[in-house]
Amino acid sequence: MKRVLARARHALLTDPVTGLPLTATERASLAFGTLFATGIVMVMLILSLGLGAVQ
Repeated sequence: MKRVLARARHALLTDPVTGLPLTATERASLAFGTLFATGIVMVMLILSLGLGAVQ
């Protein structure tokens, strides 16, 4: 399991074209995008469940 997690972390934190590690700015952008997308998904779930309960 550790090997799979290490490979996944390496794939996530390196540039797929050049193979170089991502910069701090790119990592921050990746983290912010992930948080934002998670928030949007949560809001959509809440809205869909809330609107479905009315019908």
